[in-house]
Amino acid sequence: MRSLIQVAAAVGALFFCIGAAAPSRIDYTLTPRLENGALQAVQIDLMFRGDADGESDLRLPDAWGGQNELWRGVRELEIVSGATSLRPGEQPNRRVITHRPDARIHIRYRVVQDWDGVPRAELGNTYRATIQPTYFHLIGNAALVTPGGASLDAPVRLRARGLPRGWAFASDLQHRDLTLERAWSSVIVGGDFRILRDPRSNLRLAIRGEWSFADRQLLDQASGILAAHRDFWGDPATPYLVTVLQLAGPEGALSVGGTGLDDAFAFFATPNAPQEVILRTLAHESFHTWISGQVGGLPQEDQASQYWLSEGFTDFYTARSLVRGGLWTPQQYADDLNEALTAYAQSPVRTAPNSRITADYWNDRDVQRLPYLRGRFLAMIWDARLRATGRSFDAVAYEMRRRARDGAEYAVEVFRAAAPAIGLDLGTDVETYVDDGVAIFLPEDLLAPCGRITTRDVPAFHRGFDIEATLANDSIIAGVDPALPAYAAGMRNGMILVRREAGEIGNAEMEIAYVVRDGDTERTLRYMPRGYGQYAVQRLELAPDLEGARLAQCLAAIGGEVGEHAD
Repeated sequence: MRSLIQVAAAVGALFFCIGAAAPSRIDYTLTPRLENGALQAVQIDLMFRGDADGESDLRLPDAWGGQNELWRGVRELEIVSGATSLRPGEQPNRRVITHRPDARIHIRYRVVQDWDGVPRAELGNTYRATIQPTYFHLIGNAALVTPGGASLDAPVRLRARGLPRGWAFASDLQHRDLTLERAWSSVIVGGDFRILRDPRSNLRLAIRGEWSFADRQLLDQASGILAAHRDFWGDPATPYLVTVLQLAGPEGALSVGGTGLDDAFAFFATPNAPQEVILRTLAHESFHTWISGQVGGLPQEDQASQYWLSEGFTDFYTARSLVRGGLWTPQQYADDLNEALTAYAQSPVRTAPNSRITADYWNDRDVQRLPYLRGRFLAMIWDARLRATGRSFDAVAYEMRRRARDGAEYAVEVFRAAAPAIGLDLGTDVETYVDDGVAIFLPEDLLAPCGRITTRDVPAFHRGFDIEATLANDSIIAGVDPALPAYAAGMRNGMILVRREAGEIGNAEMEIAYVVRDGDTERTLRYMPRGYGQYAVQRLELAPDLEGARLAQCLAAIGGEVGEHAD
């Protein structure tokens, strides 16, 4: 019986064995199982070649994306043919089957939803198997049982059969040259989805439910994002799938999230999600196809210590590619940057060392946002240094990819080698601003072609109540501070938060208005959302005469020089 790790380590050795047999194909066939017209489960038939010693492992879904015990969604696992026995393994997500040496084995199981109700915003991204009466949504890591001894590059084929009349089906596994490793990082949907295609970008969109925007509008803009990314890297238009799963939530609740997969992106959003928020999320996650995957990987241990690069550089290029692709104007770029600058200025962990991110990334939301901001601002500063010499940060990204293709490991080490090779002097920037957490301030003339970076002291923003505790408590207001303006305006614990009617989150200089329910009466409470103390906040102020030659210079600065391209 072989372990997955042993086989992965042996893959390199196979290249030296002339005539070595290629890994045998793994086949999956999905069949919806309905009762009285409502979907109850998705049956999956798995066929593969057993190990030569007559005993093979089966790997059930386990932990992924912050979800645990995913194997609970696998039911009625049984042998159809080719094996003589099936018994539990040493771990809950393992099974052991016995069979004739090298037998072709047929296993069948059902995927069910192991949680109650419909996908909801309060539950976050629905990575667990979702089985609803009219559709299913499956992430490969949460639904596919795999042969534990199969090599990572084993070919995979996935098919669907028995779909009810009128049902759609879509997966990023519907093309050739699939491997087991890619099958895990996949999304599979079926049911009352609407499937749209853009042959120019090779993009498909699978969406269901009603939204504030048209399907075709989202498809066109998503295609533009992917085209800009591929143009930047000089890559072909390979197949890509975007799925959009609607989340229920309290009135007025807004949630947008998702996960980037091998050649797909799975969105989870409330129906009131603005298209621009969905598109920015897609632009960020799509760019993860390259950073850090193609510019040097991340270590297995303490990955969060390098998120300032993988997430920060990706956020830098999210904004850059949206401008470069013509999807954002300089004003939209400035609005997005100013939101990030405000979040950074207000962050209670702004000066935390990188060791804090390593320790608390998964259990502190403020810590989780910090590497995105740090890495983005540092990339902007380094880009400006290179622009002064006639180059841009793009040259560093291309050099990182070249070095990674030559076998260099870990993105941070690749970056430290690539930057000086391009002429970027890092000095002690990484040690000062990343490792030690010294606050980053953008130079006033950083984006001089567009305008100037201003710095001023402003009052601290505070809603006057605890928004997270309120939303977690079915919108019953909690944590009202008697010393802040919200209390003076009439806000009290126990009221029901209905919606925000005015104001801007993070802006303590703009009046905010909340509609609340006090008993049987709805009231609108208006006040200045100010907390304790003040802080220095930076902002990009665009030049009033941003047109003609200056506009072109601004677009080159924030969108990158079009003339500099990947190899």
